[in-house]
Amino acid sequence: MMKNYFILLGNGFTIDFINFLKKSNSVDVGNLFSYGDCVPWPADNEPGFLSYKRCPNLWHLGARPNMSKEASITLIEDIISCANTASSAGVRHLDSKYIQAYQELQAYLKYLFIFYNKKITDQEISDSIEDWGWCKLFNKLNTSPDCGSVTIITLNYDIWLERILITQGINFNISGFTNGLYDSTQPYKFSIIKPHGSISFSYMQPIDPSSYIITSTQRALTNGTLANYHINYTNLDNIYMFNAMIPPAGDSLRINTSWAYELRNIAIEEARKLTYADEFIMCGISYWHVDRTEIDQLLININADINVKAVNPSTPSVLNAVLTSLFNRHIGYNNSDILGAL
Repeated sequence: MMKNYFILLGNGFTIDFINFLKKSNSVDVGNLFSYGDCVPWPADNEPGFLSYKRCPNLWHLGARPNMSKEASITLIEDIISCANTASSAGVRHLDSKYIQAYQELQAYLKYLFIFYNKKITDQEISDSIEDWGWCKLFNKLNTSPDCGSVTIITLNYDIWLERILITQGINFNISGFTNGLYDSTQPYKFSIIKPHGSISFSYMQPIDPSSYIITSTQRALTNGTLANYHINYTNLDNIYMFNAMIPPAGDSLRINTSWAYELRNIAIEEARKLTYADEFIMCGISYWHVDRTEIDQLLININADINVKAVNPSTPSVLNAVLTSLFNRHIGYNNSDILGAL
């Protein structure tokens, strides 16, 4: 019987990748503000995106490049929680400092991860990645005649997953996009769903850099439908009217007119297709209260008898409890080294 694989990736996957390549001294995805002074402003490429000049609302709330990881997480959580509540209330008071800080955070995250993306070359990935547990697993699944399909839900904004697959010669499709198939001349097993957005999601046509703004009292918290976006890997520095980067936004029902809701529905439908004979693997999920409902929507739609493997050196105890209560066959692993032997 053919086995299908359903993989859910959080920030821990990216952290594992960065650590494996020994790039943690230049790429920090744990403290999202630590390199904020180095990120270029897209209109003129001047470093200092995270500054009073560029992000006055984030700055007023305390966002600083020298703040601690713990403080940065707390601030981001405060901002996201306010945005969630505003969405539930019909997005009122768009001139609120917290809501405008949310808009600044959306924009900042896009250009932070574009900045980080340039820190790692394709050559570095292809020269170093083959011994990484996740890379071994991807290659094994791609060539195995017993593997029917691989669906990857990634909550990460970066495109390192796609770049890994490309360097390994593994074709893939980004679900929900008319141009999502990387190589339309080749078959594919791998489908990727990115419900929190990506630096590769591009809105319609680029705009002139002089027109670039972040905050607006006329702008919704999420922008456009999925049909407004296309996949772009080659011109990441292009500037668009809107970007598709949502900090973990909690209950998807709060943003039920957005592209994010469309992608979350695709993910849930894929989860419902799984049977007891398939495999569910998850990695690096923080299970914050602000995105817990979204993750729960996936978990409760997965067959209770499926094989479950969780890869995380420090899985939150509450997530362990939830997995144990929902699934009959759950195994936890401390690191990704074991994946090559699965």
